[in-house]
Amino acid sequence: MKVLLVDDDLELLDVTAYALQRGGYSVVVASDGAQAVHRWESERPDVVVLDVGLPKMDGLDVCQAIREKSTTPVIFLSGRAGEEHVIKGFRSGADDYISKPFSTRVLTARIEAVCRRANGKAHATEAPRQLKIAGLSIDVDSHEIHRPNGELVRLTPIEFRILHALIMAAPRVVSNERLVDYAWNYYGGDVSLLKTHISHIRRKLGLCRHPNGGIVSITGVGYRLSIAPDAD
Repeated sequence: MKVLLVDDDLELLDVTAYALQRGGYSVVVASDGAQAVHRWESERPDVVVLDVGLPKMDGLDVCQAIREKSTTPVIFLSGRAGEEHVIKGFRSGADDYISKPFSTRVLTARIEAVCRRANGKAHATEAPRQLKIAGLSIDVDSHEIHRPNGELVRLTPIEFRILHALIMAAPRVVSNERLVDYAWNYYGGDVSLLKTHISHIRRKLGLCRHPNGGIVSITGVGYRLSIAPDAD
């Protein structure tokens, strides 16, 4: 079983990773929120063990970013054990919440428990790799988009990531900050560039003139896709 372990306390990170490895787990580590999302996307762990207070991007936002695309189990670690903090953690999408300090035996038991629950659920909630929306066929792996007549629509990698984030969240609003972070991999990009790329996506895909809606701007907040993805 592969565990993504995330904590900015490097000593605790090292000790916990070592203990989990001795217990037979494959462990991937990260020390900030942006790195955590990148490692989750590239490593596809079976479970994420995540500190709440992280630099660059806090644990709540990391969990929400994961939840936009997957049901990967997430366990929060935090020194903040108050009821309000615990509730906030679960509302962000966490499967469990462990207060610091903790024992490795307790952490291992919690990992096994959330993974058993996850494996007992249908995998239909995992992010689909083939999407259909507004008559367009979208292949997440190849980044190819085709019109109903088979014509290929070319988007840049950044444009595709923006579109994919909007599709997976539809019809919910995705904040400007989240779109910028996701599209530019947490390095570079800003809201004005995002606006330009959204304009390009609308023009290339014809979403601005689609009868059922398109990419809608929520002033000062972000964007949402008003057309729900077609069922497979």
